[in-house]
Amino acid sequence: MPAFLSDSQATRLRKAVKRYKGKVKLRKPWTKWTDEELLRKVLGQVVVIGRAAPGERLQHDRKIASKVSVRKLRGFRNGAALQRYLHKLFAKLKVRYVGNNWKKDWKAEASVRNFRTLMAAGGPSQFFRDVASRKSEEERIEALQKALKRYGNKGARDTLIELRLAENCMALDTRIFGVLKKVGVKVSPDDIYKQVERELREKVAEPLGIQAALLDRILFRKYDEILKQL
Repeated sequence: MPAFLSDSQATRLRKAVKRYKGKVKLRKPWTKWTDEELLRKVLGQVVVIGRAAPGERLQHDRKIASKVSVRKLRGFRNGAALQRYLHKLFAKLKVRYVGNNWKKDWKAEASVRNFRTLMAAGGPSQFFRDVASRKSEEERIEALQKALKRYGNKGARDTLIELRLAENCMALDTRIFGVLKKVGVKVSPDDIYKQVERELREKVAEPLGIQAALLDRILFRKYDEILKQL
């Protein structure tokens, strides 16, 4: 398959990214996360599909955190009651795609399933301890996609990057594809995901001496500034 990112396009990206090398940091490793933080990350990864802001609030707003604590969610008598509760919370947060019918809310349904998966593994920390035991990043990605509902290419990679369980992959989303479009690269996320990931790692991250994971965070967090430079 021919390359999507030309040398000149890669050079433009490296120039735009270089100034942020020392300004954007990766988050703390998963071993420093509490069970509550890990749970909110897993729930938030489904919530952010289609719109990031509600997921960020769920993960970082202290008032909302109490509404999705391990103890709180374990208190519901069955999956239907928990799904109804999460649907109401998601609707209040203006989460995209939740709709008006809690029975048809696939985000709430996936969140119930994922919460139960974490608990069945012995809790969030134990679940990610099992994931961390996988030898390769590819195996960790596959493990998340298999175990957690609504975790695709982006969701699995984003979670692993955030938890410092992956450093050579990228969670390609609309912002990163927006940056690529700005330099003249038009690609389809589904068809060539791994090739775009590899080219960004080899042509942009490695020449800059940074991990692909850090490149991912820079492009995401400094999206507006980088678009202006390009």
